[in-house]
This record gives sequence, C-alpha cells and structure tokens, in this order.
Amino acid sequence: MARKSQLVWVKTLVLAGALAVGTNAASAQYQYCVEHGDLVAHLSEKFQERQFASGLIGQMAIMEVYVADTGSWTIIVTDVAGRSCIVAAGEHWENVMIPADQDA
Repeated sequence: MARKSQLVWVKTLVLAGALAVGTNAASAQYQYCVEHGDLVAHLSEKFQERQFASGLIGQMAIMEVYVADTGSWTIIVTDVAGRSCIVAAGEHWENVMIPADQDA
C-alpha cells in the first residue's frame, strides 16, 4: 500500500512541476523533461509500465500512454528533439471495448 501512495506522490510531483512551468503544449519548455529513452526505462523499471497506445500531436510531438498490470498509468509527450515530459499519471486504468457495430 505504501508503494502505491509513493507512486502517486512521485508522479504527481513531476506533473505538478511540469504544469507549474506552463500548460502551453506548443511551448514545450518543461523543466522536468528528460530524454525519451531514459523516461521509458524509468517507467518500465520502477513502475512496470509499458507502452499501451500512442498518437501524433500535429507534426511537433507524440503522446504515449504507458500502463502496468497493476493499473497504474502515465501519459507522456515527446517533442521532435526527443525530450519527454509526464503530463498525467494515475491509477485504476481500464480498457474499454467498443462493439464493432457501434461508432466511436
């Protein structure tokens, strides 16, 4: 239980620091950004999170979702220079299946 609260605290601290610098994604000048490979390795080693989904943000960035079997999740944004920032994190991830005959 203590590990879960520590996980939330650490991710929240990083997120709060990034948001304190500014929320404008176009500027992408977060102080708490690291190289993409370093952040992915950290998420894997410390939280057992692996990439679940990704999408382009225009031509300037990629958004990725990392999820662990325990339900913890992290969303990161990586700019064209390879800097990645945590923009959101939490617990209790759930996959939602959309029936094939239903529009998304």
